[in-house]
Amino acid sequence: MKKLVLVISILSLLVFVGLGKTNVTVWFAGTSDQLTIAMDDELIPAFEKANPDLKLVVEYIPWGELSTKLTTAFAGGIGPDIFMHGQAAIAGFVENGVIRSIDDLIARLEDPADFGAALDVGIYKGKNYFVPVFGSGRLLAYRADFFEQSGLDPNEPPVTWEQLVTFAKATTVYNSGRIVRAGLDIPVTGIDLQQVWTSFLIENGGKLFDDELNPVFNSPAGVEALEYYVGLVREAKVASEFGLTPVGNLSPIAAGTAVMVFMNNESLAALKEYSPESYSKIRLAFPPARYTRAGFYSFAGFMVSSSTKNLEATTKALAFLTSKDSIVKINKALGSLPPRQSAAQADFIANDPDLKKFVEGAKYAYGNPNVPFWVQARDIISKYLERAVMGAMNPKDALDEAAKEVSKLK
Repeated sequence: MKKLVLVISILSLLVFVGLGKTNVTVWFAGTSDQLTIAMDDELIPAFEKANPDLKLVVEYIPWGELSTKLTTAFAGGIGPDIFMHGQAAIAGFVENGVIRSIDDLIARLEDPADFGAALDVGIYKGKNYFVPVFGSGRLLAYRADFFEQSGLDPNEPPVTWEQLVTFAKATTVYNSGRIVRAGLDIPVTGIDLQQVWTSFLIENGGKLFDDELNPVFNSPAGVEALEYYVGLVREAKVASEFGLTPVGNLSPIAAGTAVMVFMNNESLAALKEYSPESYSKIRLAFPPARYTRAGFYSFAGFMVSSSTKNLEATTKALAFLTSKDSIVKINKALGSLPPRQSAAQADFIANDPDLKKFVEGAKYAYGNPNVPFWVQARDIISKYLERAVMGAMNPKDALDEAAKEVSKLK
């Protein structure tokens, strides 16, 4: 009888302790197996051991479903305390009252100065709303073997716009007037087109918006950048106007149907794992310059809900998940770029020449602008860029029309 009473007492105590815990709900973007293993097996247990009164409730949301699920959750009053999203979403969330400033929380983070300029990507209207967690960047990848076959030095990649065209022409192969190996694989539709073209815009001294959020991408610098981009397809004919498609499971550069491409670190990591023979022939270079270099980099990071009910608990979770150790483990699991400067010394970066190159390339980084209507603006810009690339509109008219439509979003 005494044993029974003891067992019941212990169970009651466990139930009480469980019920007494404060939940902190966190939504991660993405469903990577490696991420869930790192979180479920290492980070969540470590946090709860250090904070026995708190329970970290983590959900992994596919990127394609994230915005819809967040909208639904916050409308129903059941949004997460902390959630991940891309930096370009910050302005919209602020204007809709979804997130709170973290200015008063930054001092609670481990060594916030270690983030360097990366912490600034979360600033909107003078306040910070975002702690970067992992990043992605684009550099110029090229096939060293095709360079050699074409009489080019594989140790001397193109460094200017003019060289990019020259090298692409030298390595493009035609059969009966049809491209069978493109010197350059550039996107001709969608978001990828907007991101890569924006690199050329910035390299030419242009920008997407001014400080008052007026579109200025139709400036002379923007028009010239689009003329150059369209020329790669329609005049130099070193890139396919229809875009290149994978050959089986191989990307064009891996399959040998492209020589150069602006590639992100995730794609290169996948190539290394699944096509090591092709990977061994690929090298990386910084983006070619006109007046400056520019490469698209983006960060996903954490934002804090304005409706979080226990700010102290939420702050502890935010500090833990963005600590030096957590940032290294999350980025190692994803093969992504860490925003903390100290993480560059982590083994998975220091021992990987490719990731090291991407980290170095971050000094040429630009990201999506923090404007409340960016997603709509992006889609409009992409639409008119496609029309220019397809030859349906000339570059100036395409950008002027895009600017008119985007202006109506303010």
